[in-house]
Amino acid sequence: MDAKQIDALAARIAEGRRSRATMDWLAGEMGSVSEADAYKVQFAVHDKLEAAGWKLAGWKVAFAVPAQYEPLKLSGPAFAGLYQSGIKQSGATFDKGWPLKAGVECEMVARIAKDAPAGTQYTADSIKPFIANLYCGMEVVENRYGDASKLGGPGRIADDVLQAACIIGTEIKDWQKLDFANVQGRSEHDGKELAAGPGSNVMGGALISLAWLANKLIANGKHLKAGDTILSGSVHPPQFLPGPGKAKSEFKGLGSAEITVN
Repeated sequence: MDAKQIDALAARIAEGRRSRATMDWLAGEMGSVSEADAYKVQFAVHDKLEAAGWKLAGWKVAFAVPAQYEPLKLSGPAFAGLYQSGIKQSGATFDKGWPLKAGVECEMVARIAKDAPAGTQYTADSIKPFIANLYCGMEVVENRYGDASKLGGPGRIADDVLQAACIIGTEIKDWQKLDFANVQGRSEHDGKELAAGPGSNVMGGALISLAWLANKLIANGKHLKAGDTILSGSVHPPQFLPGPGKAKSEFKGLGSAEITVN
């Protein structure tokens, strides 16, 4: 894609996001777009939405295991942006109309303490000093495409990988001592379990995914910044809710995050 094509596609996506419209056209537009160009579109969308008053407030990790990214023909996991307007505390209520066809993912949320600059290759150990707090959390995703199964990996990357909101729940005390691979997470809707999985589904553990994100951002000319909010990746695939009601994501013995969707 040339710069003009990237700008035009980003403008159309940004308008779709602002108007909360179903973008059933996106799959067709993304037909032969490469993964690298998809990120260029994503960054252009960020610029346009920020110019419209949306504040980029952090990042999310997506497709943390091969079973998620390989069917989408991606080279590996992906990342996308979070906006301040979508960062909410546990107990938040979403009114009808947004998110479009809501889904949930069980994730840990990190607050970044200080900038993670270029010049080093971050690891699960070396990323620790850059983390201020960790929380039990939930990502709220939305299907804003009609038939989401038609949208491949690059299309999802271009539009922030279905991101709608980040729910911050119970703070995890003494997280430095946590066995991240063996924590058990689950999500439910009106008391009925939707999905569950271990922390190892997040690239082997949330600290591994946070280090991966730090390195991937640097490779794309960006970096983790002090104050950023990060969704570290889900222990299970997105679970679209069957209808209105209460949804909860929890990590056994650590805490939870809850929402109500009207």
